[in-house]
Amino acid sequence: MSHASVLTAAQMRAAEQAAFDRGVDPYALMECAGKAVAQIIWRAGHRRDLLVLCGPGNNGGDGFVVA
Repeated sequence: MSHASVLTAAQMRAAEQAAFDRGVDPYALMECAGKAVAQIIWRAGHRRDLLVLCGPGNNGGDGFVVA
């Protein structure tokens, strides 16, 4: 697994807003994030049942894509 930079919540909000300002669809970002997490789970060898809990907001939307 590669190491990625960890962003603060404020940095992530700014990055998302910059993407939205350039016309990126919020649902496209959600799909991208969810697929990336699903790939990490798969590559880590988790091939059995997995519980994904999703709350409100964009993080919950990411979780629905993972599931």
